[in-house]
Amino acid sequence: MLAPLSTGAPLTASGLADRAIRVLLPRALEGRGAAEAASRIRALPGLTGADVARTTQPALERIARATQAPSDLVRAAAQVSGSLLTLEMPGREEAGSAQLVSAVARLALTAIRSGVGVPEVIALLVP
Repeated sequence: MLAPLSTGAPLTASGLADRAIRVLLPRALEGRGAAEAASRIRALPGLTGADVARTTQPALERIARATQAPSDLVRAAAQVSGSLLTLEMPGREEAGSAQLVSAVARLALTAIRSGVGVPEVIALLVP
């Protein structure tokens, strides 16, 4: 469903979520002066599905508390992670896909408001 967005390899739901959380989020955090949080988030395991997403949400919250990272960015990223849980539930693929796109858009807009340029946001999300 997301493959037409990518010019390279097909863009999977977990791949989009991973790029949003481990690539776009750290860049936006750096733009807001939260370099330590950005570094810790880049070091998180790649989002490959619901199992990793389930551990990513609390990890994001712990990092935010420990580093005083901007809550709006972290909250948006946690919603991206949560959408993978919905997407992988039986019979919830369509709802989860819509939730994922909405959450990534919310994170992208928050990143733009944090000073990341629109072309850079797109380049960070789409390989």
